[in-house]
Amino acid sequence: MKYKERIDPELRQLARNVPYHKGIIRCANVFQAISFHFAGIPGGVVNRRITVEGHRGLQFKTEIFEPANAKEKLPCLIDVHGGAFSYKASACHKKLACMYALKAGCRVYFPDYHLSPKYPYPAAYDDVLALYRCIMDHSEEWAVDSERIGVAGDSAGASIAALICNHYEYEHLKRPCIQMLIYPVTDMDMQTDSMKRFSDTPVWNSKNNRRMWSYYCGNLQAEDAYGASPMHSVLPQIIPDTYIETAEYDCLHDEGVLYGEKLREAGANVEINETRGTIHGYDAALNAQIAIRHIEKRILFLKKGFGGRSAV
Repeated sequence: MKYKERIDPELRQLARNVPYHKGIIRCANVFQAISFHFAGIPGGVVNRRITVEGHRGLQFKTEIFEPANAKEKLPCLIDVHGGAFSYKASACHKKLACMYALKAGCRVYFPDYHLSPKYPYPAAYDDVLALYRCIMDHSEEWAVDSERIGVAGDSAGASIAALICNHYEYEHLKRPCIQMLIYPVTDMDMQTDSMKRFSDTPVWNSKNNRRMWSYYCGNLQAEDAYGASPMHSVLPQIIPDTYIETAEYDCLHDEGVLYGEKLREAGANVEINETRGTIHGYDAALNAQIAIRHIEKRILFLKKGFGGRSAV
């Protein structure tokens, strides 16, 4: 299918096939790390870094982005980057984290979690869980409002974020006040219509998605692998207010919508924003009007959620 003719004109520069296999992950991550490091931080935002002990005692770095000169307690957003559980964060991820910090008035904790295939599930989940516990333990010292801790992520990062929200009771965590899931990975069964139709979409497709799950959970028995799949989670009694954003020409579209419906049926307040004319990762075109519009919706959700009001 010729997707360039269907997607928003501002996104056509992004509409290219991106290979995904073990042979390129290491090389790609060298570039990702360099581009992330040199990506500028906008005025009004400052950053620092902490080290956290996560999966099996392994350490990982976490960037903190916060409004400049903020001394008082602020809401906290744990922002888990996407990248098929395999790729490091991009410069775009850094810019978005800074936007969330500045415009939603929060401290953004951005973990550089351990990646597959070297570190399969549950390494990434364990890292983000350890960061959550660390923030809870140090909330006074770090000037974090422990009643306003939110979790967010895009793509594979959204999958990890969703698991944190689904397991907070079991893990004895304070309930996240909100979760923001951007074109999320939610279902390892891969049986939706969009997963079957979109095997050749730009940036991401169902062939890559199947390979991603094999790298992430290929070492596990089926019943254990389902623990990595938010759609198969046992949901908590109280589900955080939720924002889910999907892209139209994305194999993950349907599972994002279905996951939102599952949360609604369980009693959650859920806002589902089905963006049109978009592809997976479309917000990498940060200056495109279509991206600006939908990023503004994310910011509004964060502001409402951190303000203690319903996000819907």
